[in-house]
Amino acid sequence: MDNILSQEEIDALLSAFSQDEDDESVQAKDASDTRQVRLYDFRRPDKFSKDQLRALEMIHETFARSLSPWMSSYFRIPVKVSLDSVSQLSFDEFASSLELPSVIVVFYMEPPGDRGIVWMSPDLSSAVLDRCLGGPGRAGGKPKELTSIEEGVLRGVIVRILDMLAMAWEQIASVVFRLSNLASGPQFAQITSGTETVGRVNLGITLGDFAGDLSLCFPYPLLQPLVPRLAIERWFKKEGDLEQSAEMSEALRERLALVEVPVVLEVGRATVSVSEFLDLAVGDVIKLDSRYGKDLVVRVGGGKKFLASPGIVGRHLAFQVNRVVRDRGGTLK
Repeated sequence: MDNILSQEEIDALLSAFSQDEDDESVQAKDASDTRQVRLYDFRRPDKFSKDQLRALEMIHETFARSLSPWMSSYFRIPVKVSLDSVSQLSFDEFASSLELPSVIVVFYMEPPGDRGIVWMSPDLSSAVLDRCLGGPGRAGGKPKELTSIEEGVLRGVIVRILDMLAMAWEQIASVVFRLSNLASGPQFAQITSGTETVGRVNLGITLGDFAGDLSLCFPYPLLQPLVPRLAIERWFKKEGDLEQSAEMSEALRERLALVEVPVVLEVGRATVSVSEFLDLAVGDVIKLDSRYGKDLVVRVGGGKKFLASPGIVGRHLAFQVNRVVRDRGGTLK
């Protein structure tokens, strides 16, 4: 009978048990309150994963590195291209962030054959046009609509930029970027619905003393067939993969073989004053510093590379290379 609890003892045990349950519920609530809560917009779900965005970042880091030397050689002034950011947003947000009026280029990516956008800031497009038309590459004045001549000049530059972009994408897939049209505002470049998710790549370009921005817009439907290939593991080459390395070297060698470089035979040089230059007339003779029978300088990309003798082959002017000059001058080294 000593093992039988009294009513007071039973009430005390139940009270203690209830208190323990209350303490556990309070601790669980406190723990849940400390968890991080991330807002999620079901109207605009994230379609690109972090790994896919990182792959896009690495592709366009390669693009920026290859674009810098090409633009420096093309414009004959120092050009620096850097990747600023890679993000995803809706097409409406992308369009509303553009500074207008500016250069908006619509391109086709084949395959899969859908459209994307290249946007060039007004300062950058103004500096590019100034340099292409013989100026120092300055941006100035109020942004304005492009003339037909300016549009034609920019088309040539954009086509070369798209070619460089295709080379950067070769590590993912063999694609071609084809220019479709130039637009003056987003309303003329409505390539997808406003709520569609797009990948935006921002590049900063310094052209001489002026800086501007260049942005690429890739709608998700455009990249959807290539999304499985945007795996970060593809960027890490396995050890001993010499065959793939040899193929890449051969592909690079073939592309370099197609690069055009300016080759100039320098007949001679002379220094004249401005007044003498203005007084030149038909029949006047300018004395050069070269001598008859001596080798002439051949410049490749602005640098002295060979010594040669001038001559004629058939009905064409020609020269015969006599010696290689080890000079590191010029834009091609």
